[in-house]
Amino acid sequence: MNCIDAIEGTVKSILRQVCQASVEADSDDSDYVQKVKVILKATEKYAKKNRDVVPQPEILGKVLYEYSRSLWLNRKKTSNSSKNAANKKTLNDENHDYQVYYYDYLFHNDQYPL
Repeated sequence: MNCIDAIEGTVKSILRQVCQASVEADSDDSDYVQKVKVILKATEKYAKKNRDVVPQPEILGKVLYEYSRSLWLNRKKTSNSSKNAANKKTLNDENHDYQVYYYDYLFHNDQYPL
């Protein structure tokens, strides 16, 4: 295992724990996204300072961002399906696309979309 794999694995583990804690606490979406943003920004800062360890920090940042978003989307699917178990409603493609947009907007703008 090389250093970048160790960093990626560690941060993914942290993101899973934050997501699980968020689900258990029934946290607000923006609370989860802001915590993730802090973790990703700190990882990015470290990676950029240590290019000998992480030669392409942008790739690591993208992988971790997409991973955090997928955790959130899966959390939303699980939450929606358990809340709507009676009518077996699941996220369709249109709603999935909106949820991706919603997460991205929260992450980059620090506020809910209008």
